[in-house]
Amino acid sequence: MGGMEYSNENAKRLQRIYLTGDVTAQRAETIRQLNLSAGESVLDIGCGPGYLCESMAQIVGPDGAVVGIDVSTDLIAVCNRQKASAWTSYAIGNATELGQSDASFDVVVCTQVAEYVPDVDRVLAETFRVLKPGGRTIFVATDWDAVVWHSESPERMAAVMKSWEAHCAHPRLPRSMAHRLVNARLHLDGASVFPILNLQYDDDSYSKGLAQGIRDFVARRNDVSADDLEAWHSEFGRLGGAGQYFFSTNRYLFRASKPAATPL
Repeated sequence: MGGMEYSNENAKRLQRIYLTGDVTAQRAETIRQLNLSAGESVLDIGCGPGYLCESMAQIVGPDGAVVGIDVSTDLIAVCNRQKASAWTSYAIGNATELGQSDASFDVVVCTQVAEYVPDVDRVLAETFRVLKPGGRTIFVATDWDAVVWHSESPERMAAVMKSWEAHCAHPRLPRSMAHRLVNARLHLDGASVFPILNLQYDDDSYSKGLAQGIRDFVARRNDVSADDLEAWHSEFGRLGGAGQYFFSTNRYLFRASKPAATPL
């Protein structure tokens, strides 16, 4: 999975990031666009710490079902510890080989996961397979080339971000997403942008947790010197203190549906 560590430590860092105001707002927007109804069945591919699943379970209620799958045993353990409803279930699972049966879900959601899977088209084919006719899906992805992060050393910033690209299989996935969904026989219903903008470098900003993740990942790659990496990371606190911090990124949300069966 693109060289990211799915360790307990990483699970804790992800939990912290997912509870920031930025990512909480992103989840709320995803839920708004899913437009869930009571009684619907939902599959979350790559559910992470399960925050989206728990929110969706409150909406679909006891007549519905929410299933979350993830490759990380640590994250699934986190999900099971905080599970709040009997109609939510979690399992270790692979996005390219879903254990769920054909036409078994009203909704499939996949946020910030598809870009980590080398055979991303297989994920879309599996999504098509498990969706009921007329069912719908939302895929959320980041274009890592479209991050705007102020630094007084743009060359150093470019070197670090170039190295970071190796953390996922498709760092520019949004550019081909519409085409891929249509190729998977899904109907593209729309696309939108969810912006994240940080002018502060603090614990509630998505970019502070991201910076830590990037520093840890790039340190293991040895294509940026330890000194440069440390200077890259420490600059943010300094810029923040001087009122000069700026970070911006977009999430791209793609909505698609499985065509309803046509009468013979």
